Amino acid sequence: MTTQTLWSTGDTEPRLRFSYWRDAVCQAILNVDAERRGSESFEARISSFAGGMTKVARFASQPHRIVRNRGHVLRSGEGGYLVSWQESGRSRIVQGEASVLLEAGDIGIVDVERSFQVDFPTPVSRTLMLIPRRMLEERAPWLRRSLPIKAGGESIFAELAGAHLAQLCTGSVIHSAADLLVENICNLLALSTIPASFQRETCELPTETLLTFLRRNLHRPELSPPMAAAHLRISVRTLHLRFQRMGTTFGAWVLAERLEACRGALDNGMLNRQSISEIAFDWGFRELSHFSRVFKARYGISPRDYRAARRGDGWPGQAQP
Repeated sequence: MTTQTLWSTGDTEPRLRFSYWRDAVCQAILNVDAERRGSESFEARISSFAGGMTKVARFASQPHRIVRNRGHVLRSGEGGYLVSWQESGRSRIVQGEASVLLEAGDIGIVDVERSFQVDFPTPVSRTLMLIPRRMLEERAPWLRRSLPIKAGGESIFAELAGAHLAQLCTGSVIHSAADLLVENICNLLALSTIPASFQRETCELPTETLLTFLRRNLHRPELSPPMAAAHLRISVRTLHLRFQRMGTTFGAWVLAERLEACRGALDNGMLNRQSISEIAFDWGFRELSHFSRVFKARYGISPRDYRAARRGDGWPGQAQP
C-alpha cells in the first residue's frame, strides 16, 4: 500500500514556520525556494505519498510563492514534469516568457528541468505529481514545445485526471493499482491538452493505438518495425517518423518498455519463484547476458542485485538464473 508522510507548521514555532515549510516542500515533492507574501503568521500542511512510480503530494497553505531556479535544477538532478491540480484558490505559473492562471479544477503542467515560479495570491489547496518525462512525452510529445500548459477544469479529461490524483492521495492504494492510476492520468493529460493541429497530423493513426499494439507484443522477440507497420497498415517510414516526433526511436522505446516490464516483474513477490532468465525471455529478450548488461546500464545495478535489494536475501523459493 502507499505510505503517507505529513508535515504541518502547526507543530513549529511561528518564527520558524516558513523555513520549515520550504524544507517540507523540498522533501515532499521538489527542490525549490519559498517566499512569503505578507507578514502574518504562516500556516500550511503537506502530505506526501510514496508507493507508485511517481512522487505525489497534497498541500494547503496561506499565500506565498514557490521559486525553482537553475541552481535547484543543477543540484537536485530531478527531472520530468510537475503536474498541479488546483483544488481551491488561485495560482499563476510562470516559466520563461509564458504563464498560466489556474483556478479551482484546473490542471497545470510545468517542466522541472527549467526555472519557474508559482504565485499563490490567496489561500490555496493543490495536489502535485512529479511524472517522469518519458511517461508523458510518449503520449503528449507537444509538451516539449508549449510549457507551461493548462488543462481547463471544464474538460472531462482534466476532471477525471483530478479524480485519479485524489484517489492516489487516499493512502490506501496498493502499488500495482497506483501504477495503473498513474498510467491513466498520463493518458487523460494527453487527451486534455492535445492541440488541434496535432490531432490533424495524427488522425490517420492515433499514437496511443501504435503504442498499445507494441506494449501488447513486447513479449515477442520478433517484434520489429516491419512487423508493427504491417499489422497497423502504415509504412515503416511513417512508423519511424512517429517515434522521431516523440523524440526517440523504435528500438530505444521497445528496449525501455521491456526493461520496465522486467523491473516490475523483479519487484513482484508473486513471481519470486521465476528465475531472472525466465523473466527476461518472457519480455522478449533473446540473451540473458544482453539483458543483464542493458538492465545495469539503465538502472545502475544488476538484475540479481536489484531483486535481492527489493525482496531481501532469504526470501523462500527465490530463484536464480
